Amino acid sequence: MTANDRNRYAFSYVNHDAREKNFIYKNFNKSSSYHSNFSKSKFVSSSFIGTKFKFCSFYGAEFKECLIRGTLFRKCNLQTATFTNCMLAANVFDRAKLKDCKFINCMIIGSTKTLQLIPEANRANTQVVNSFPNEAEFNSALIQEVEKLRTHDHIRRSSVLHRKNNKLDTLSLKVLTEEFGDEFLIQNLPKLRDLVTREFHTLSYIQGILRKSSADDIV
Repeated sequence: MTANDRNRYAFSYVNHDAREKNFIYKNFNKSSSYHSNFSKSKFVSSSFIGTKFKFCSFYGAEFKECLIRGTLFRKCNLQTATFTNCMLAANVFDRAKLKDCKFINCMIIGSTKTLQLIPEANRANTQVVNSFPNEAEFNSALIQEVEKLRTHDHIRRSSVLHRKNNKLDTLSLKVLTEEFGDEFLIQNLPKLRDLVTREFHTLSYIQGILRKSSADDIV
């Protein structure tokens, strides 16, 4: 059994009561959950790539610094749920309940249909784009450093800089450049090869290391 297979079983739930639970640094990638209750649970720095949720309740749940990509929320209850500092791309909210669901300081790639489901009033300081940014929009020297970094084992397995067909996740790069700027990233991304020493699942881990580097430079 591969690590991915173990992960699918570990975080796949059927008729499960997971109300008010804390899921921190968890990997839900490729898992499938049905008829389960995650109401008022907290998901922190967790990854949901290709995840399937059907007939599940996330009423009042909190998602913080999560990566949510290609995830299906079919007939799920997301009323009053909150997404904070999350990255969301190509997700499907099929007949989901989204009343009073809020997105705070998030990056969203979504269709017009998605935007219709999420009123602007519920998207505080949240950017919404139709597709992944084009690599040509970024500094070529920065792209070179990122490509080198993508060969690092832990970073490669995290998927935070990867998407399908080995393409660069330019949404993650957009988040990094907006926070740190090109020059800082070009100088400091190479350091991550030595500083990333464990498995991780979200961009917030890399951001934390870079913030510490920035603070050390100031000191």
